Amino acid sequence: MDSEPPRAPPEARESPYDPKSFDSPVIRAAAPPLVAAAAMMVKASPLGFLLEGFHVWIHEVGHASVAWLSGRPALPLPFGWTNVEPDKSAILYLAMLAALGVLGVSGWRERKAWPMLLAAALAAVQAFMTWRLSEDRAHLWMIFGGVGGEFYLSAAMVCLFYFEFPEKFRWGSCRYVVLFIGAASFAESYSFWKKVRSGVEAIPYGSMINGEDDGGGDMNILADDYHWTQHQIVFTYNHLADACLATVVVVYLFFNLRLDRVFRPLLARWFSAGLVTTEP
Repeated sequence: MDSEPPRAPPEARESPYDPKSFDSPVIRAAAPPLVAAAAMMVKASPLGFLLEGFHVWIHEVGHASVAWLSGRPALPLPFGWTNVEPDKSAILYLAMLAALGVLGVSGWRERKAWPMLLAAALAAVQAFMTWRLSEDRAHLWMIFGGVGGEFYLSAAMVCLFYFEFPEKFRWGSCRYVVLFIGAASFAESYSFWKKVRSGVEAIPYGSMINGEDDGGGDMNILADDYHWTQHQIVFTYNHLADACLATVVVVYLFFNLRLDRVFRPLLARWFSAGLVTTEP
């Protein structure tokens, strides 16, 4: 009697509670609010000083991010200083473009759309800011980008929780750490600038290193060199804060309502290949 061929073992189903999952509805809905709440509780506790270094570093990366995208080498340091070279560097431009190319190609090979779209968008912004943005405008946005980065970089750190990157970037468990730090930084900046708008806090003139009398502080440069009024400073940063918060909420709803699925057939057609998906 012929023996039956061995049956293939059933495919293991992904646990809905697997913290590394990008498709689990439980993780999508519960993890970001819980991690963000934990971050804000720690920030408000006596242990909050442990996160202050990350907040300062995000501020400095905000300055550096504008410098990098406009072709200038910059070194952000976590004690309130960013060293920016005055001249553009073709080597930096090509190195960043190559890094974005690696991200895009890795996304293409693994049929993940978001890395390709992110790489393309950043490459376009980099080209515009390096070759089309004037020196004066680039300097203005670099100064603005310190506090601005506290909002847009922190919000990006929170939103990236939902975006699956290629395997070589090892974007699994570490996204919780990024989410935690981003949420704590965003909450601190958002609360502070709302207090500035209501008059409870003052505009932070001066700098961390040289104190309130330092005329080279970000707010001083915006006011003295670029003639921003106090109203314009407060108005701009508060609206940026609200826009970033709205973006975080939209991204949360977008992925939890599974609206990302709507775009998958279109993306598959654009890239002439099916995207790898894992159904929950």
